[in-house]
Amino acid sequence: MSAPPTDERDLILVERIRAGDQRAFAELIDQYKGMVLNLVARMSGKVESAEDLAQEVFVRVWRGLHNFRGDCKLSTWIYRIALNLAIAESKTARSRSQFLDIDDPTVERGPQFVEDEDNPYGEEVRLKEQMIRLLPEMPDKHRTAVVLFYLKQLSYNEISDIMDVPVGTVKSYLFRGKAWLRERLFGDSLEDLE
Repeated sequence: MSAPPTDERDLILVERIRAGDQRAFAELIDQYKGMVLNLVARMSGKVESAEDLAQEVFVRVWRGLHNFRGDCKLSTWIYRIALNLAIAESKTARSRSQFLDIDDPTVERGPQFVEDEDNPYGEEVRLKEQMIRLLPEMPDKHRTAVVLFYLKQLSYNEISDIMDVPVGTVKSYLFRGKAWLRERLFGDSLEDLE
């Protein structure tokens, strides 16, 4: 379950940051910003607030860098921070949305898919949009595993390191996450699969 230790380049970067080199922190942001933005947008379901979340991730990285020991990859450590923040934001957003009026025209509904009978991929695109729209509602651990495996294309071992769980647990989260999506999209329950 343990990843190889942080590579030498990342260790040097961390030491430069700890020594007060602000350019080194800018390099770290440049190196990991795309990964963090993509992850927090997928996990929180809020593309429009991904920049703010990513900025908060890097604030937490800055504050916590003195605790980084290098016994896991720097990217894994940053992933954990981003995941924890995105999950917390997702929970906060879910609790806020319980109080929104569904008929309120100011409530953002997300992009709407326009059916096109001539488009052979229309159903596939519609299904993918529905899946992405459902992700923020999925239980956190399942959503984390699904996003990291299917959208970020990480291996079971990498996900295991990031989530700090055994590989078997990652596989279970993926199975249950797929079953959760299947049930909401097609009405197939977990019992129907067995």
